[in-house]
Amino acid sequence: MIAILQEAPDAVTLRLSLAEVARFRAGQYYNVRIPIPGRPRPIQRAYSIGSSPVPASNVIDIGVKETPGGLISPILVNGLSVGDSIEVRGPYGRFVWDEEVDRPTLLVGAGSGMVPLMSMIRYAAATGHDSAVRLVCSASDFNHAFYAEELALLDRRHHWLSVTHCITRDPGESRAAHHRRIDAGILESVVRPAAVERAYICGPPAMVEDASGSLAALGLGPEAILTEKFN
Repeated sequence: MIAILQEAPDAVTLRLSLAEVARFRAGQYYNVRIPIPGRPRPIQRAYSIGSSPVPASNVIDIGVKETPGGLISPILVNGLSVGDSIEVRGPYGRFVWDEEVDRPTLLVGAGSGMVPLMSMIRYAAATGHDSAVRLVCSASDFNHAFYAEELALLDRRHHWLSVTHCITRDPGESRAAHHRRIDAGILESVVRPAAVERAYICGPPAMVEDASGSLAALGLGPEAILTEKFN
């Protein structure tokens, strides 16, 4: 562990130095294995990579949001220090950025579902992506909005990126475009002007299902909608 970055009151980025260069695709994850007292073998959970695969490096960022009552996430969020070692295996996953097709893309995320989407945005920025990327992200308030400062910087720096924040529990938040959960109306307002041709949706199951249905109603075929559900 070479750094621990606070992303929200209940979430961190763990910056890990691996024994060899990590070869992964934007959107993938690593399994983290932790020994738990009283358990006969280590407990394993999947955590997404938030860093870009370009440039290739042996350093990766994984994002962890604490699950109340969880076996692993409270340890990862609250119980580690720089210099500690953890066991990781990977990378895995098919929820990945399509590197061969450069076309208008929508990213929809909430909570820790923002982690793989951030990997995709960082990858696009690192590789000279030029087609529209529209991010719609939801959080209870800006303190819980993953990567808010970096996203604002990237939004200003890259003409192809547009970030729409939806804040659900702070009606006075001026940085939010909407003060409600992501819904069909919000998605339509983003999809129509950008002529979106593909979408990646990641977050709580109910949000993922609702957003998928809304995008299907807007004309995106099932092959154009990739989803990942995070409980």
